[in-house]
Amino acid sequence: MKFLAVSPEAGEWTQPSPLAGAVNYLTRAYARSGTEILTCSPFYPAFFGNLSDYTLVYKGVEKLRNLPFEVWRGKDPLHSYIRFDEYFGRSDIYGTAVPYADNHLRFSFLVSAALAYCEAIHFDPNGIWGHDWGGALAGPIAKNTYKEAFGALPFFFTVHNITYDFHVPESEIEKIGLPRKDFNMDGYEFWGKVSILKTGIFYATKVLLPSPGYREALLGNSALSGGLSGFLNRNKDKLKGIQFGLNYSFWDFNYEAKRPIGEAKKAARAALESELGISFGGNCVIYCNLEEESSRTAETLATIIADVMKLNAFVIIGTKENSEAWNYYRSIAERNPSRMKVVPVGTNEILRGRLAGSDILFAANLREPSASLVLKALAAGTVPLTGKDVGCANLLSDYCGNVNLANAMLVDDAAAPDQMLRRLKDAADIYATAPAFWAEIVNNAYLFRYEWDRTIAQYLLTFGEA
Repeated sequence: MKFLAVSPEAGEWTQPSPLAGAVNYLTRAYARSGTEILTCSPFYPAFFGNLSDYTLVYKGVEKLRNLPFEVWRGKDPLHSYIRFDEYFGRSDIYGTAVPYADNHLRFSFLVSAALAYCEAIHFDPNGIWGHDWGGALAGPIAKNTYKEAFGALPFFFTVHNITYDFHVPESEIEKIGLPRKDFNMDGYEFWGKVSILKTGIFYATKVLLPSPGYREALLGNSALSGGLSGFLNRNKDKLKGIQFGLNYSFWDFNYEAKRPIGEAKKAARAALESELGISFGGNCVIYCNLEEESSRTAETLATIIADVMKLNAFVIIGTKENSEAWNYYRSIAERNPSRMKVVPVGTNEILRGRLAGSDILFAANLREPSASLVLKALAAGTVPLTGKDVGCANLLSDYCGNVNLANAMLVDDAAAPDQMLRRLKDAADIYATAPAFWAEIVNNAYLFRYEWDRTIAQYLLTFGEA
């Protein structure tokens, strides 16, 4: 089985973005499954480090606007890069404060060049995969500009985060390979412009979302869907939530040592005390990560923070320095130094250590599509406190008085401060009065695994069904 994948971000970056990282893991998991995968993305000189590691392997002309392109390869044979420095030799991927006005031309060119290369080397895929709005045009361009070679192939579109889209004036429709007949509300039109994201969804055989919970949230929450609620619900049979996996060789802090989890957690706790220069005493440690996709977690915690300070708990807040949350929680921490510490959000290595040294992850209002933060907490043997509607919640087992397989503390509405506080009190009480029970919950959390290979197994099953 063969697939062509087109993504605006992927490959051997010096510091992969979240999207590039996810596409890279998916690509490697495809290869491990025995699937022949050709992943094409732009050649970004600004993000690739030592350019002498890359080699020119092909020159051609794409068919959409008859522009020349080059294909380069690095050390990873699974990735091919479309090089056209006029489009991709810039300092940013999409534009910094303001998106580049020609983004639609840049990424339609990426798609067309990838298809031209695929045709030239006689790579005959069974299907085409597009990632996010930058790969959304792979469906219509394959069915139109390259219809002789690829017109009959199914198009699968993975939406990593529906928040990101690019809108194009109607006058640009033909330049990016779209048939004008579908420029309407039920097609790819959005408030008089072309929505590149809608285009991908409209022409897709299946639309894959990074978790089952994210699919349900998009279909039921018009605010989250960015004005596409009606369109998504009309196309809901196309939408499928498949949980993104996790790289356990990195996120499992005990992966190499393989110590008993209780022993490993004690060592991680001591390391975190040393890092922060503080002793947690006998308190349970609650970690709260306040980043972009934590949504309104900061507000939820603020509502109950006075009550949280009364628990036998130590709260660690990770957030961006000098942000609103940073200034607010720092003021509380200064008054309660034995109960709270505010630290800057750091690297993944730092996050892994903080999760490993903590007992509970406080994740209210989490809006990260794949809910990977919850999976990372589980890999650290840290019990997530979150909502039943969070992305991966359908895979979790709530503690309801019986340990059994329980590995999480779940509430009906994670935006409800009273519900979060009640479960937090429950967790702190179990930690203090029933350590054997708590140890079982921690062990259950640590034993949970959702590898990227499981994601690809579901992707391939979806392809078979289609």
